[in-house]
Amino acid sequence: MRWGADLPDPAPDPANPTKREVNTMATELSPQVAVQQANEGQLIFLDVRSAREYAGVRPAAAYNFPYHGRNWGAMVERALQGQKPPMALFAGDAEVAEAARRELEGVGLEVVFVWDRGIEAWKEAGLPTVEVADVTVDELAQDLERYEIIDVREPYEHRMGVIPGARLIPMNQLPEVIGTLDPSRPYAIVCASGSRSASVAAWMSQQGFKVANVVGGMNSWMRARHPITRP
Repeated sequence: MRWGADLPDPAPDPANPTKREVNTMATELSPQVAVQQANEGQLIFLDVRSAREYAGVRPAAAYNFPYHGRNWGAMVERALQGQKPPMALFAGDAEVAEAARRELEGVGLEVVFVWDRGIEAWKEAGLPTVEVADVTVDELAQDLERYEIIDVREPYEHRMGVIPGARLIPMNQLPEVIGTLDPSRPYAIVCASGSRSASVAAWMSQQGFKVANVVGGMNSWMRARHPITRP
């Protein structure tokens, strides 16, 4: 399964050699190759920062899976549904990066790349980033006709309620139907909490779509008592 377009390795900048001297923990891949392989589906690149941090600028091709401590690796393993792809990690500091690495290796996953210096150092190194707009649930409720809404939750989650008019496309099925979407339309992407939708919005942005991530997801939508329907 492919999540994103191929990214070529950035050309070296002879006038600024520090751009090529990226200081990661001991890894098997360069940052450029890690992003390239993530886009080609050869590895999974996880941004382990909080959803709030990820909602700003994030590394290209990275999915958000915030690190929270014990059993985090087991949760990643369950999300992979039996697959054992090589893993890449992006973190804001070395302590979290090392803890996340240990968690993944503890469940039998191979970690081939780790970045532990945060987003500012990533940008300063000239590495590719993605930035996606956010929309709050109140803003969305006031302007529903502006967006085509895509709900990327799983079918069992829809029983709790969906936004009226939303298209129900589980996250893992979206690559199969992306060609049926109109790139001239603005899209609002929603999940339960705003984490999965942030990853999907970043990926769709790389495909040329105009997208916004619904902050707080359906949890916030329902807490605000905005209208829902049940499929």
